Amino acid sequence: MDLNVTYLRSCDLPKQYKSKSLIPHIIIKSLSGFKADTFKKIKGRYDSLACYGELRLAYCITRILPMFRTRRVGAWTYTNFTKSNGSNIITFEDGIDLPFPYSWLYHYSGICLILLSSYTDSKGVHDQYIAGCHIFFYNSKRTFRNCNYDFVMHPLDDYDIQDLDSALDCVIDKNLIAKPKNIPELNNLLKMNRKLLRGEFLETPLDQQSFAVALHRIDELKLASNQMFLSVKFIFSTSYPYLRVPVVFERSEAGDLTYVEMSKKWNPYDEMYFKMTRTVSSAYEDRKKIPNQEIKDRLKAILDLSFTDRLTPADSDLIWKYRFYLSNKHPEEALSKFMVAVQWDFGEQRKQAIELLKVWPRSSSAERVLELLTQPFADFPVCRLYAVSRLQDASDEDIELYLYQLVQALRYENTETILESDLTTVNKQEAETSDTENAVGNFSRSVQLDLNPDITDCPWKMNLAEFLIHRGKSNFRLANYLYWFLKLEVHEDTPNTPTMKKVFDRVLTRFMTTLTGSETLLGWHTDLLNQTTFVDGLYDLIKQVLETNAKRTVKIEILQRKLAEQGPALSKFDRPLPFPLDPSFLIGEIDAKSASLFKSTTQPALLKLISTSGEVYLVIFKTGDDLRQDQLVLQMLRLMDVVLKKESFDLHLTPYRVLPASCRHGFIEFVRGVPIAEVSRQEGSIAKYLQNCNRSPTIPKHVLETYMRSCAGYCVITYLLGVGDRHLENILLTEEGKLFHIDFSFIFGNDPKMMAPNVRLTKDMIETMGGTKTELFKSFLNSGYTAFLNLRGHANVFMAILSLVQDAGIGDIARDPQKSFDFIKERFLLDKPGEEASQRFCKRVLDGIGSVMPEVIEKIHLLMQYMRN
Repeated sequence: MDLNVTYLRSCDLPKQYKSKSLIPHIIIKSLSGFKADTFKKIKGRYDSLACYGELRLAYCITRILPMFRTRRVGAWTYTNFTKSNGSNIITFEDGIDLPFPYSWLYHYSGICLILLSSYTDSKGVHDQYIAGCHIFFYNSKRTFRNCNYDFVMHPLDDYDIQDLDSALDCVIDKNLIAKPKNIPELNNLLKMNRKLLRGEFLETPLDQQSFAVALHRIDELKLASNQMFLSVKFIFSTSYPYLRVPVVFERSEAGDLTYVEMSKKWNPYDEMYFKMTRTVSSAYEDRKKIPNQEIKDRLKAILDLSFTDRLTPADSDLIWKYRFYLSNKHPEEALSKFMVAVQWDFGEQRKQAIELLKVWPRSSSAERVLELLTQPFADFPVCRLYAVSRLQDASDEDIELYLYQLVQALRYENTETILESDLTTVNKQEAETSDTENAVGNFSRSVQLDLNPDITDCPWKMNLAEFLIHRGKSNFRLANYLYWFLKLEVHEDTPNTPTMKKVFDRVLTRFMTTLTGSETLLGWHTDLLNQTTFVDGLYDLIKQVLETNAKRTVKIEILQRKLAEQGPALSKFDRPLPFPLDPSFLIGEIDAKSASLFKSTTQPALLKLISTSGEVYLVIFKTGDDLRQDQLVLQMLRLMDVVLKKESFDLHLTPYRVLPASCRHGFIEFVRGVPIAEVSRQEGSIAKYLQNCNRSPTIPKHVLETYMRSCAGYCVITYLLGVGDRHLENILLTEEGKLFHIDFSFIFGNDPKMMAPNVRLTKDMIETMGGTKTELFKSFLNSGYTAFLNLRGHANVFMAILSLVQDAGIGDIARDPQKSFDFIKERFLLDKPGEEASQRFCKRVLDGIGSVMPEVIEKIHLLMQYMRN
């Protein structure tokens, strides 16, 4: 019998089904088996007189994969019970629309449910975490769950639960799955019952009778188990109540799992295979092997893979077989692929790999080794130590460019080594010498005994924490940013686990302790502490102003008065104060008279800093917003600028600086520019504005060239990063013709507006170049084309940057890291040949020109701005 199956991808739904998202719906029905007396406990001890508060059920969406340190997606949500029938059954009957549509839920997505109450003691009311469970949305056949489920709620009173996130970690780590697999008969009956209700069995006259018997037996088994059961119903979608279809998770091979999975568990066949094929005796023959053209093409295809793509066993064998050839011909491209191909758990193979790495051609660029510091290499210390040894050859400029990611990479270091090392005690010899190498050497010896047995033969000893301290001590600019990046991770508002906060705090403590070896280092130590005093004082002052219940103009007057009174005390220290955002600028004073507040919801402050030599630095101090995403985007923009300039291709980008001091305040470098919206209002067109600025009837050639190149540059960058909310208040223009973007609150395809184009390119922007038929517009397209191809060749470094910050809790990345990876891969078109990819990019740019929707949205935005002001 032939079985024909018809299926439809969610992206191919007819138009009538695209007006609403297909969102899964869950009903929390009831809780059975709850016995109040069992939970009359205070701090783990039974108290018959204890009184528990109202029962609540907390739930959150989860993502469970080894690469994800952050398991929760979004916030916790609560539901209360509606009634109790006097027995041990408590009714909830609460319907939940999941916060994500089906197309956003992966096979590793699930839900964690925590039952909690509260108890009261002399210190107040405290949460009591009673029971919990977890289940994936997709079953073993990768079909989204449907129908009724009875989840086992496992007791949590034996565990030290401090908050809901630690309850989630406990449920996942202890494998407290929701299905009653410890009661096989009950599990099978519930499964058969679901299949019957879904109509998966052929109907027979005995169904009703057997169904009743099965339900009775289910109740008996649940009662006998002495466990709590939460009744839950999965419904396809309330958006389309008459649509009932199974949802199957499927992904094409090209977009499969984001990370290479390197397992430590090997079966005997694997072990025997590697002992036979990767021996020392075969190394001599491998040195002489030169691939033919067919194998060269296969090797090139492997090297062209993104580092997030999985290597097949055949790919790994091919890389190993031609490792000597690759190390000579393609050392940079092949490095990470070789590291993945090595089976580090086998001593003989590890020794061969280390010997080859000793003579592997080295580059001073830090770009390629970032991949080796990502989470997939967390359990392979040789890779990480080798990466650090390569970083030692990098320039201070390169280290500064990637410093934020290097700090984030501490998450994937051996945390026990960092925490157990004596980071608070300064060795006397270290304190008395200014020799940095000696200082770091002492630190290396202090932790050498903690090295894993499998790296005792590794010639590279300096780990990442030591390296950061070493480089921070050698350059104040690096010391400045290292201090603030570590301080940010330790801050109470930063979403880090307690363990990670301890790791960052220990490295910060060690770093500050080592800044005592000389008069210069002591001065740096003083400067960093003075910076903290300055930033904290400025934050308190501006916070007081913003909390004043008054109009913006009145707040500006209060700000100016407070700065005049308290400003000198904020910035006057025994030595000139390096500005944290740009330590080359020494703060002399804050100009109180020019201080102002912007017209926006958070009302950022614009401050004029005057240096000891009379220079001026304009800066925005913003409170109430998390600037880490802006910092990340601008760092990537700065990297793109560096990459393009190395190819002698200057697009006149404006990578202004951003420095978060916490998740709620920080500094933004102010760049003089006029929003395009204001240009249109005041001058009528961009061309007229540039003419007036340059006092010329025509736009000077060099100004027009600058405008064209910067416009092309930001078209490419905002396209690649999927920057959203591109209204004309967020696009600025300078008198010299530089166009640049600000405010990167939405990235990787997230946009608060419907039908947003891939590229924001208005009619006025094009007409400034003379229209689409001019040579200048052709140069614009050619500049975008060239920039896209150049940046595409460095796609792996952008993927590595995202990988290193995926657990930092940064905005659009934290919501779904894999979606961010998939988005970048799609925008760089890594699965297409270079020529086809660039042509497709140009087509997408041109498609955005004729879009009408952005102009409609812009008018709505301007109306909202007018109403707000």
